Amino acid sequence: KMNFAKYFTRGLKSTLRLLNGVQFSYHGPWISAGTNTVIDEWFVGDFASADYTISVDYDTTRKEAIKCLVVACPHTAQATVYARTNTGTDLVEITASVDAGRVYVKASKLNNLGGKLIFSVNYYKTINELSL
Repeated sequence: KMNFAKYFTRGLKSTLRLLNGVQFSYHGPWISAGTNTVIDEWFVGDFASADYTISVDYDTTRKEAIKCLVVACPHTAQATVYARTNTGTDLVEITASVDAGRVYVKASKLNNLGGKLIFSVNYYKTINELSL
C-alpha cells in the first residue's frame, strides 16, 4: 500500500504539490489547435514557470516538436519557444497570458494548418519565494 502523504501535500485549489516543492509533471490528452486554444492552465501561486514539450501533428508530412518555457508573475506571463523541429512549416504559435492570477498557455494555428497536439510539462516553483 503506497502512502501518498509521504510524497505529496495539498496545493491550492485541491492540486497536488510534491513535498520537496520543486516540480510536478503532467501529460495531457490530444487537443485540436484553433485560435487561442487553451492547452494548459495553472495558478501563479502554485508554480512560477513551466517547461513544455509539445508534439503537433497535422498530417503525415506536416509535424513538429516544440520546446517552450513559460515564466509567470501575478500579472503577466511570457512563453519562449527555445527549440522547434518540423517537416515543412510552423503549425502553431504558443503564447501565455495571466488573468486573475491564473496562467493560460494557448496555441493558435498558423497558415490555416494547426493540427492536433499533445504535451508533457514540468512545473517549477520558486525556491525562495518573495513574501511581502
